[in-house]
Amino acid sequence: MRKFYPFVLLLGVFAFIGYMESPKMKPDDSLHYPVSTEKNETEAVTTDVEDNSKLSMELEMVHEGTKVVDGAKVEAYREYEIYKDLEGNIVKEVPTEYYNYVRYE
Repeated sequence: MRKFYPFVLLLGVFAFIGYMESPKMKPDDSLHYPVSTEKNETEAVTTDVEDNSKLSMELEMVHEGTKVVDGAKVEAYREYEIYKDLEGNIVKEVPTEYYNYVRYE
């Protein structure tokens, strides 16, 4: 029986280290705080399209809505890719998967 104690102890040490090194679980409603709180934040990029016309692409944060979560006001912003032609007309808007949340206590 004494031969198994070192193995049990070693197994316990590995289990403890594995638990301590595991990433912390976040609740589903966790909020991500923004780096910038500007209303419309844009970034411009010029791209070529298959018909050889030039389009400029801007990344813009668009206000999606406001909720009250745990007594605090939370605003949600979603990033959109906005494609414009040379005259500045919007050709298309593509929503991305990136969201940004601002929480006011």
